[in-house]
Order: sequence, then C-alpha cells, then structure tokens
Amino acid sequence: MGLESLYLFTMLGGMAAGAYAFDAGLRRTREGSRPWLVPLVVVALFAVGMIAATTHVHSIPRAVESVFGGTVNFGSGMIQEVAVAGCFFVLAIIDLVVTLVRKGSPYALRVVGAVVGVICLVIMGVAYIDVYGNPVWCNAPATILAFVAGDLAMGLALFALLASADYAGKPLRLAAYIVNAVLAVGLVLEAVAFSGEGFSPITQIAGLVIAPVVSVVLVALSSKINNKKALAIAICVASIVGVAIARYAFYATCTVA
Repeated sequence: MGLESLYLFTMLGGMAAGAYAFDAGLRRTREGSRPWLVPLVVVALFAVGMIAATTHVHSIPRAVESVFGGTVNFGSGMIQEVAVAGCFFVLAIIDLVVTLVRKGSPYALRVVGAVVGVICLVIMGVAYIDVYGNPVWCNAPATILAFVAGDLAMGLALFALLASADYAGKPLRLAAYIVNAVLAVGLVLEAVAFSGEGFSPITQIAGLVIAPVVSVVLVALSSKINNKKALAIAICVASIVGVAIARYAFYATCTVA
C-alpha cells in the first residue's frame, strides 16, 4: 500500500483528533449515559489510521532498526508527524480507560490531549509542503488550510453526532461556520493550484460544494429542522465525503505527475 495508507491515516486520524479537540473545547464535562463514546470512537479511528500508516514504511522491523541505529532524520515532517500522533494516541487511550473506570476523566487531561491533537493536525499538513517534487503539495497555504480545516470540519461534525449536540446552540454553530469558512478558502486555493499545474480542479470544486457549502447551509437551517439526529448525520456525511474527494485528488497528483 502506497499513498493510500497516508490517505487513510490523515482522513481517519485527522477526523478523530478533530473530534477530540472539539469534545474538549465545547463541553467541560461529558454528560449522558455514554461518556466513553467519543473517546472510544476517537481511539478506534486513530488506531485504524495508524495501522494503515504503518504499511507505508513496508517493513516495521526495518523502521525500528533505523530509529535505534541513528539513521532517522528527526527533522523530517513525517517523523514529527509519527511522534506527535503517537503521543496523542496514548493520551486518548488513557482518557478512554479512565472514563470507562470512573465514568469521567480530568478536564486537564482532555485539554492536553486536544492541544496535542491539534498540533498533530497541523503537522499532517505541514509534512507535505517540503515535498519539492510536487508543486501542488508545496502550495503551503492551500495544503495546510485544506488539511487542518478539513480535519476540524470532519471532527466537529463527528463530535456533534456522537455527543448529540444541537447546531442551534451558538458555540457549535459558530464553530461550524468558522471551520467550514476556512476549509472553503483552502479548497479554493487548492483548485487554483490544481489548475496552475495542469490538473483538473473539478474534484476540489466538488469537495467545496459537498463539504463546507452544504454543511453551512444545513447548519443555517438547523433551527427549522426538527429531526436533529438526521441533521447531524447529514452534516457528518457531507463533511466526510467532501473532504474525502478533495484529499484523494490531492494524493493523486503525486501518482499522476
């Protein structure tokens, strides 16, 4: 598995970290009968993403040998990405275990986990801008905004679905507007970058319409929609599908170029 492994890692891992960040940012305590649901889904998604990412190095023993043999470039964005991702994964697991045992976890732990998760999202995008053989990837504003805002948009939608949060509430509504606005800017910049390098921008335009545009319209109509569960599902699906299409095309520029 080549770039597909990185695609799965950034999609699933990014969405998980984004959901965790908003879980800590939008609610101080986890209420309800299933306080463990968000951390459980986060750990599960991130685990699948990390397993997929390990197939990119083809040989885990060889990778471990490189670390202890001193041949790893710790200044590499990919190495930093792996290190921060590992830290976030451990923190999320600790949160899950504590929540399962005590029906809750210290807010300080969740805040630290959220901060590390956001750092992980940023590094996921930054890791690609020094791949000088691909001008589309090296377009820093487009790549970083599309990755970070895309992961946060998916994460926010997933959090809202799992936590049964109401988009009619001001904090959630405002967060949805902001992350989707930034995502729209990122996807527009990616579309321009695609066109500039001779690639069709149709996928980024499709992602723009499906993810931020549809999501914002649904959020704006949230107070008029009675079925809040269906609304949350629709926004979550739109966010994931839109980002998935745009990000797949992003990786495809490497195989086509």
